[in-house]
Amino acid sequence: MNKKPFNLSKLILTGYFFVVILYLVFPIFIVIPISFSNNPFLRFPPSNLGVFWYETYFSDSGWVEATLLSLKVALLACAISTLVGTMAVLVLERKALRSKNLLTYFITSPIIVPHIFISLGMFIFAIRLGIEDNAITLAFAHATIAFPFVVLIVGASHRQLDPTFERAARVLGAGPVRAFFSAAFPSLLPGIVAAAVFSFFVSFDELIIAEFMMSGQQTLPMRIWADLKLEMRPTIAAVSSILIVASIIGMGAAEILRRRSVNMSNN
Repeated sequence: MNKKPFNLSKLILTGYFFVVILYLVFPIFIVIPISFSNNPFLRFPPSNLGVFWYETYFSDSGWVEATLLSLKVALLACAISTLVGTMAVLVLERKALRSKNLLTYFITSPIIVPHIFISLGMFIFAIRLGIEDNAITLAFAHATIAFPFVVLIVGASHRQLDPTFERAARVLGAGPVRAFFSAAFPSLLPGIVAAAVFSFFVSFDELIIAEFMMSGQQTLPMRIWADLKLEMRPTIAAVSSILIVASIIGMGAAEILRRRSVNMSNN
């Protein structure tokens, strides 16, 4: 019986992978236990378990208002970035553009540009127009940084589409719009929804742009940052735990939809 040769490089790579994953998720194993502490200050391990700080979060009007503002901004930013990003993908993928790669690099550039520069530019622009400290303005600013992710995710789904289905619809008499929505859109929809979920969390978790654009109101990340600087109460751990669970559920659903989109395209 032949034994497989020992592969040291594979063992090292596997070990490195698990070390990195442990490093990334290790804070979760500290934050979540702290959130179930009844201690008046952040303490690990907690000596007195309970849900006092979750009750404090849901009963504090400041935290609730910040959460609702973040939800409103994130939903609007999600809608804007998903709509504009999907339309951009259709133009880039369906038109014979000579500068297609250059345009793709340009519209996805906010991913690599530091948010501090985007924030400063948006702030100056809003000041000039007199629309600073406005939730709608902040939503458009967040859509700017969420838009590239929509282009990348929806673009990847679009490249998996089989064009023969849409051509068959055209042959059977459907117009270009009807052919797209009947033959291509159902396969593209899971990718669009996945991109929308991702763009929602990009906006909901954003802090730097919100710090520049908002002065009279606080989003949830702004409130967390303010508490970290001033009070350091375990309410922060409770809020962070809720966000962690919500992000895991949302991103997991987005990944399932993305894989479903790929499988539908391949089948």
